[in-house]
Amino acid sequence: MISSILSTVGDALWTTGYFLWQSLWALLFGFMLSGAIQAFVSKEGMVNYMGDGSPRSIFYASAFGFASTSCSFGDIAATKTLFKKGAHIIPAVAFLIASTNFVIALTFLIWALLGWEFALAQAVGAPIMIVTAVILTHFLIPYDKAAEVRDRLVREEQPVVTDPVCKMRMNRENALAVEFKNETVHFCSGQCKSLFEQNPDTHTTSWREKISSLNGWVEAANQTRRDVKMLGKPLLAGFFIAGFAATVIPDWAWAAFFGAGGEGFTEVLYSSAVGPLVSLVAFVGSMGNIPLAAVLWGSGFLFAGVIAYIYADLIVPQLIHIYRQIFGSKIGNRLTLILYISMATAGFTVYYLFATLDLIPEAAVADPGAGITVFGVDPIFIMNVLFILIGLGFVGLVLRGRKAAPGDQDVEDPVTGAELTVKNADYCTVYDESIYYFESDNSREQFLQSPESYL
Repeated sequence: MISSILSTVGDALWTTGYFLWQSLWALLFGFMLSGAIQAFVSKEGMVNYMGDGSPRSIFYASAFGFASTSCSFGDIAATKTLFKKGAHIIPAVAFLIASTNFVIALTFLIWALLGWEFALAQAVGAPIMIVTAVILTHFLIPYDKAAEVRDRLVREEQPVVTDPVCKMRMNRENALAVEFKNETVHFCSGQCKSLFEQNPDTHTTSWREKISSLNGWVEAANQTRRDVKMLGKPLLAGFFIAGFAATVIPDWAWAAFFGAGGEGFTEVLYSSAVGPLVSLVAFVGSMGNIPLAAVLWGSGFLFAGVIAYIYADLIVPQLIHIYRQIFGSKIGNRLTLILYISMATAGFTVYYLFATLDLIPEAAVADPGAGITVFGVDPIFIMNVLFILIGLGFVGLVLRGRKAAPGDQDVEDPVTGAELTVKNADYCTVYDESIYYFESDNSREQFLQSPESYL
């Protein structure tokens, strides 16, 4: 009995590791892309391309997503950044879908494990999902409420700002704010504000200057670290859920609960609606859920349901929780509903389109270990090694930035007593002409309630 349990746990852990390896490069790429967007892309740039809900903005958002990664956990961080910096909620949703389900890397993996028909179906269905989500977002998410969410994100996630004239770091609440080119600029004093207004271009840094400077890449690396810290735990939880679900749940159970039998209209509708729900119990990511899609296909699940499931990485429990954290419960729940309806619609539509063209393949499970190679080497291995090396470079930038920063002094959170550096302190406040740094917003709130008790 014990040996059987240990064997099952071992198999589940091996499966978890396999799924993690399959999607590692995409995860690293997604997080580093998010960090770069935050460091180099201005709010003005986002307004120019994704600042409204027009077809033009949706097209650009989809194109940006197509050039992005295929990891939903990394891309929700990137989506949050774009939305916070001024992107309209509609193109932000389009970017989220495109960056997860409309990318070349995902297409190649699907081709290797499920065949070219599924790869083509995934590429055809992604625009259908985007169009459906855009329409639903327009009717279900009020624009004014979305703007309120953006304002909250800016307040919560950037408590410390920098004066562009004297480079002093200060609490946002104690700074003088001025709107400049759709960007809010903060100053420590009226004198710095006056100098900036006389010649603002002297004190601003373009994205070209940032991207060619060491400090710009140090900022990108630090932003990447923040995203990993925020999403790391739910991400690992998703991998373990996938590993154990794929190991413990037998094929007949998948067929019993998620198969309807036959291929009539009712059965196709049923599988399209149920397919995304599989992600609630077994999920890894847009890369890692493809092996599970192969299991479903071999277990008798209809083509429509498998396609809908491939898109369903966006409604796993961990991401639903993150949506609620970012957008609030009401909008977060509506976004989840929008994504669910969109992926089910895409699966249903693609099924009948491919049935008409006689492109639905015969049920068969490809060997997950087999696939395309590059000079005899697994492309996943090549990509993982490449992005691990790039990730190590980002770690080096974080460490170098800490050592090189002239104002990087050691400080102590007066509430928790935790030691941290000024660079790492995300929260601070000014009291009695002195500045105090905190490791969390909760620490700062406790301090503000009774400062004298901590001094």
